[in-house]
Amino acid sequence: MKKRQNTGAACTLLAVAFSMLFLLLAGGSAEVLAAEGEARSGVGVTDIMTVMMGLGLVLLIILGCAWLVRRIGMVPSSNTGHIKVLTVLSVGSKERITLIEVGGKQLLVGVTANQINTLHCFNEPVVDSTNIKNNSEFAQKLHQLMSRSS
Repeated sequence: MKKRQNTGAACTLLAVAFSMLFLLLAGGSAEVLAAEGEARSGVGVTDIMTVMMGLGLVLLIILGCAWLVRRIGMVPSSNTGHIKVLTVLSVGSKERITLIEVGGKQLLVGVTANQINTLHCFNEPVVDSTNIKNNSEFAQKLHQLMSRSS
């Protein structure tokens, strides 16, 4: 997945670079036309390049927001497999304590940037995994606000 993200960012940067190069080349020819006193009608090259630069900027902003959303962790994970993440507690900038369920057993796992350690293995379930909702606090508040307005 990282390769796909890097490819998208590289394509966007390449498009912006070509737009800037075209702007420089077209800008020089527009100056020559203006110096000769020829009248231009319709849309100029600089107008097109301004639109292209704006489009490139919008694409960069979209990619930046997507990266930020993934980095913060606002993208819900799908817990449909055999390993279910029940709860996650952030205890630092890159450290988390996670309660997972594997094969009917619940494990308390410490996750850092460099390693993953099993902190405790519970024989009896601590949290009922059937009642856990995958909604964040934001999603719950948004749902409450939407139900009030209707």
